[in-house]
Parts: sequence; C-alpha cells; structure tokens
Amino acid sequence: MNSDVATLQCIAKTLEAEPLASQRVLAENAGMSIGLMNAVLKRFVERGWIMLTNVNLRKLSYAVTAEGIAELTARSQNFARRTFSIANNYNDALCSLFQKAKAQGKKNVILYGQSYIKFMLEYACSVNGFSLLEKKIDDPVDAAFLCVAGELCEEGEMKRLVERGCINLLTLLDQ
Repeated sequence: MNSDVATLQCIAKTLEAEPLASQRVLAENAGMSIGLMNAVLKRFVERGWIMLTNVNLRKLSYAVTAEGIAELTARSQNFARRTFSIANNYNDALCSLFQKAKAQGKKNVILYGQSYIKFMLEYACSVNGFSLLEKKIDDPVDAAFLCVAGELCEEGEMKRLVERGCINLLTLLDQ
C-alpha cells in the first residue's frame, strides 16, 4: 500500500506539471514499464484515486480524484506525525544527556563535524544552559566538555571520534 501511495504521488506530480501526460510519460517518471503503469492506473481507477477521460479516440487523460488527494494528504500527515515523534524523542534524549553531563559538572557541548540536527543541539543547549561550540573532526576531544560527533561524519571518522570520547548522535536513541 505504501508503494502505491508513492506511485500515486509521482503520478500527481507528473500530472501537475503536464496535465495531458501519456501513460509512457507517467511510467517513465515513476520508473516502471508501460505495462505495469497500465495495471497500476487500472487499480487506481478501481480504488477511486484516478479518473480517466477520453481526449479523443486514441488518447486518454488522467486526473487524480478527491479520494486520491485525500490519500496523499493522509500520507503527508502520517509522515509529519512520525517525523515530529522522532524529533521529540531526539530532543528528550538530548536533554537527558545534557542533564547527566550537567551532573558531571560540564557546561558546554562541542559538536565535531557536521550535523543535520544542529538546530536540535542548539535548542537543547539553550534549554539546559549549555553553550554549543563547533570543532573540526581532527581537533582534539576535550573531556571537560560534552563532546558529540555529527551524524554526517564518515564511518571511519565517527569510529575515531567515539573512541576518543564523543557521543555518536546516530546512536543517541539507543542509549
């Protein structure tokens, strides 16, 4: 079902850009054969997600129905809920980590390397009264600080940082 919704989303994007797109164009954009796209479109018509109309005797036109749009909207909302839940879990894990570091007398966090969730580190620092410093991967790890390795570090770099005392942000929820 999830791949069907992803295919529906691809069809909707294609039709938005090219309202009279052929099955061939829909198939190419979805990365599937024309025969498979034909079967998918039939299934989507049966589900009420796609509507077919005749442009002329040889050409069909496709449109995403209200039911199809509702399915895409529900998928987006579910994705947002899961994303917010994960972000909340990371925030809780960061705050817990910072509280433990505070109990050990640490007042600053050092981020080694790059991180997509730097904004979450900044927020957790501000809530917990920490300062966030950034250093390069090769800079010395200072045990007086709470040291974290950015999740964008390459595997070998991550391993070296963890061996030197950094927390791996990718395993933060496992701790």
